[in-house]
Amino acid sequence: MVQRLSQSVAHNLRDDAQFRFAICISEALTNLVLHAQNCESDAQIDIEIEQTDHGVAVDIFDPKGAKPFDLKENARKLSDIDATAEGGRGLGLILECADHVTYGPVKMRNRLRLEFNVR
Repeated sequence: MVQRLSQSVAHNLRDDAQFRFAICISEALTNLVLHAQNCESDAQIDIEIEQTDHGVAVDIFDPKGAKPFDLKENARKLSDIDATAEGGRGLGLILECADHVTYGPVKMRNRLRLEFNVR
């Protein structure tokens, strides 16, 4: 999925932004699969991409029934994570790599919106 989404925006982002885009998508989808609470194991994750002359925005909607969380409250600074730790970097990476990040209720579901500027 990460490769397909990355290919779909490749013409609209510079190489560095493409790399950051792929990291964010990978982390966001991994977190949903591993940590989404109170939803069915086969629940659908919806993804919408908006491309403009200014950049790319991707909306990732939590599966129906997933429990919302405070993105910024749960993210840890990358410098605060033990270098040998196997996990705990996902939200921090998302906040560092995307140009703008929001999370909250949209269309009766929780939505993570990641924006990447054409610099």
